Amino acid sequence: MERFKSDELERRVDEVLFYKWDPIGVSAYISARAEYRSYVPAVLDALNKGDRDAVLGVLQRIQVDAMGEAFNSTLAETTVDLLLAHKEAIDRGHA
Repeated sequence: MERFKSDELERRVDEVLFYKWDPIGVSAYISARAEYRSYVPAVLDALNKGDRDAVLGVLQRIQVDAMGEAFNSTLAETTVDLLLAHKEAIDRGHA
């Protein structure tokens, strides 16, 4: 993936995790903007493999293992669909 596409996808993953996924409800607080940033590389890795279940699994592990929260499959599935749509748009040059 060329550098622009890679950077753009990373930016979008970061934004989707914070503004749309946000399982602990911190997106209303600008001071918490970096809350999910450490999870971006794992999500990107799964996303770049193009495997929906892998991305879903990453979100589940983060929410359950790292955050100690109950898994919200509906939220995770909606998030994965949005992430895949962003990746497809970037790959097709519709960034």
